[in-house]
Amino acid sequence: MQRVAVVLRRGSRLGKYRLDRRIGRGGYAEVWKARDTVEDVGVALKVAYPSAVEEWGRKVIELEARIAGRLHHPGIVAVRNADWIDGRFVMAIELARTQLSRYVGAKRSGQVALEVVRQIAAGLAHAHERRVMHRDVKPDNILIFEDGRAALADFGASRFAADMTRTYTDAGTLGYMAPEQAYGRARLASDVFSLGLIAHELLTGKLPTWPFEWPFPGHERFEVKVPEPVRPVLRKAAQFDPRKRYPDAQVFYKAFERALQRAAETPAKRRARRRPRKKALAPSPLAVQAAAFRRTQGKELGMSFSCRRCDGPVSEAMRCCPWCGSKDNSFRELSRFPLVCPECEKGVRPEWGYCPWCYRGRFQGNGRRPPHDARAVRRCGRRGCEGQLRRFMSYCPLCKWKPRRPWSTPGLPDRCPKCRWGTHHGYFRFCPWCGRREARAGHFR
Repeated sequence: MQRVAVVLRRGSRLGKYRLDRRIGRGGYAEVWKARDTVEDVGVALKVAYPSAVEEWGRKVIELEARIAGRLHHPGIVAVRNADWIDGRFVMAIELARTQLSRYVGAKRSGQVALEVVRQIAAGLAHAHERRVMHRDVKPDNILIFEDGRAALADFGASRFAADMTRTYTDAGTLGYMAPEQAYGRARLASDVFSLGLIAHELLTGKLPTWPFEWPFPGHERFEVKVPEPVRPVLRKAAQFDPRKRYPDAQVFYKAFERALQRAAETPAKRRARRRPRKKALAPSPLAVQAAAFRRTQGKELGMSFSCRRCDGPVSEAMRCCPWCGSKDNSFRELSRFPLVCPECEKGVRPEWGYCPWCYRGRFQGNGRRPPHDARAVRRCGRRGCEGQLRRFMSYCPLCKWKPRRPWSTPGLPDRCPKCRWGTHHGYFRFCPWCGRREARAGHFR
């Protein structure tokens, strides 16, 4: 004879648990605050609906308990017990204070928000190490406990990532779901994407939306709240293309931890860490020449930035470092322009339709007529175009017309034999525009 499931109400009993009040409802279960009358501790009871058991079967309903039971980490809500009681599948978990979606502390303080992201990243890394995909990382599934600890809950949609080529059934929550997950191609990187969106929402108050193009809404608040070393880590976590994202939470967590450690160091500690205790070596001839050039010509050429590889002075318009030839300099956090090109990561204006520094950058533009640019020195040579060109722009920002007359300036008296743009054979080792190595720069080695 089949036992009839009891009706759940305040004060009723499920085995040793006494129900207090309902605190949530889900797709296949409801959650109650309850009391373990044997151990005399508060717990949260997740009770599956009888209709869900009939529709999906016992094996699917029990899968969450089997997966969560293999995970033991402070960043993952612990399962105290799972059993069938009075015809219902009941899972007892830790009782939290609130959900992240209701946690005001993380929305007010950037430091608290980053700590929540760090703890959840650690829990996800533990799950991914055991090849478990959560597939529904969202604020409602992140619980905050009395001591401030954050932990990931609700593994009802989770699956083992044994076969990455497999197409999974629809799962997740719109708004926090990775693009590839919406097409049934969830992977470990999909959980990283969801956590990246949550981080931006906590720090800026705005949830990034399709097509997930950088910079996300509220970028000004993001820069104020997030230390500089942490910004590229969170940006990479929320990349639209999963191939450009962190492959799993283990890699993301390690990168996030390193960035937080760098941000925690004071400038004095950073300098002490880089500088050896022994007597400092004399600067290289190249460093001396670079410093001299910055003093005499740096202001005219806008060389107010430093190359990330050699620390030599560079300008935002330069494609290559004239001292070491590096093409890896990014200005996404340094540019004084309001927007940044996603391809070359140099500054652009919202009125422009194309990036004037690289060939690939293309934008929608805001449709407004560009205001007069006081720094422009040329007009676009294409008939009918009102584009204004600043010195050393490779293309017109309105029509992508390429200037025929090479750029030069009194501070760069020589011509590059390859691109014909202005350079300085007496100082530069590489052409800052095409990267050609200067033949007469041997005395700087």
